[in-house]
Amino acid sequence: MWVKNHGGPVVHSFIKPLHNVGLFLVRFVGVPVYRLFFFVRRLVGQIIKPTKHRLLSFVTNRFAAHAVVVVLVSIVVGVNIQTHQVRAESVGQKSILHQLVVSDSTQTIDVVQVSDRVLSLGTSSRYISDNLVDPRSHIDFNYLGEDYVTPETGSDRTESRPTVPARDTIETYVIQEGDTLGGIAKQFGLNLSTILWANNLTFKSTIRPGDSLKILMSDGVMHTVKSGDTLSTIARRYGVTTKEILDENTTLKPDRLSIGDELIIPGGEPPTVSAVTPKKTSVANLFVPPSKSVAVSGWIWPTDWHVITQYYGWKHTGIDVDGDYSTNNYAARDGVVSYAGWRNGYGLTVEVDHGDGYKTRYAHHSKIIVETGDVVTAGQAVGKTGTTGRSTGTHLHFEVIKNGKFQNPLDYVR
Repeated sequence: MWVKNHGGPVVHSFIKPLHNVGLFLVRFVGVPVYRLFFFVRRLVGQIIKPTKHRLLSFVTNRFAAHAVVVVLVSIVVGVNIQTHQVRAESVGQKSILHQLVVSDSTQTIDVVQVSDRVLSLGTSSRYISDNLVDPRSHIDFNYLGEDYVTPETGSDRTESRPTVPARDTIETYVIQEGDTLGGIAKQFGLNLSTILWANNLTFKSTIRPGDSLKILMSDGVMHTVKSGDTLSTIARRYGVTTKEILDENTTLKPDRLSIGDELIIPGGEPPTVSAVTPKKTSVANLFVPPSKSVAVSGWIWPTDWHVITQYYGWKHTGIDVDGDYSTNNYAARDGVVSYAGWRNGYGLTVEVDHGDGYKTRYAHHSKIIVETGDVVTAGQAVGKTGTTGRSTGTHLHFEVIKNGKFQNPLDYVR
């Protein structure tokens, strides 16, 4: 005010525009804003007060509470219907731990060269549509006690034996066109080994039409009495009892053995046959990678992969070796195919008679590539790995049978 009173006309000329602007702002901005503030305040007060009463009445209304429950249940049901089915083995597949443990299906962790085969030891396998976390899921149920599990192979099995009349004496069979050793054994209801031993043959022997074969009355081996032989010494030599020999040779007089007499030793095998000495190994060595040399005393590893998913023992009659539909299974030793086809819980099965009391069985194939009567050599492919029969994944079930008893395959192959 002092500046205005003492400033004179010069100051008035500067203040007048500011005065006019101030009046304009107060009239056209300040007053409307002030009126709007009080209008909103009054309007909000009118709305909030009755709303408080309406919310309280809604919460206390039982029908409103029921409606809320119905809505929540509907939301939960809808979410569950839209949820995808989750398998037990799929749980946790997106976790970091799962990614560290299980490799991608296209990744190869380790490749080992054995002979001319490439063994892929680290790829994960698939069963149905989900990744399997543990390859040990590839197992079977071939346990002692199951009605279909038996050490009898090929023509040894009851359902494979033809009905043939009982024979009291040794017969002579003349080989016809198209005959095979395996077929002749099946025709007379005998083991292949019995035919081979009685005629000094091996599975590699060639037979021709017109040749003659001795056909024994039952399974076993024929013994020709030599000087110094007695019934008790013969029984001890073959590991049988004198009663078993007498029961099989009804015309035999125990006190009248003559040099040159031919006796049937039931269940016996030639004492001159040198059985394969099993390779013993410690339990710790079961879990080390196989050596580059797979042949052990004439036996070889029977498939492409070396991942064992189930061991022999605890009533399991063989070993299970992991594989997929691209892997082959091989004859573990030279022999003759005594059976090739479907075998109940074993699925598509190949059985090989090695002619010296040893037999092997290869089960759960997806495809068989040999036929009954075929002569196979060690390492020859007999089928493709599969999961037929009572199996939970693609693998080979491999059995070694010696004289009608299951053996631990790891005593023969590594």
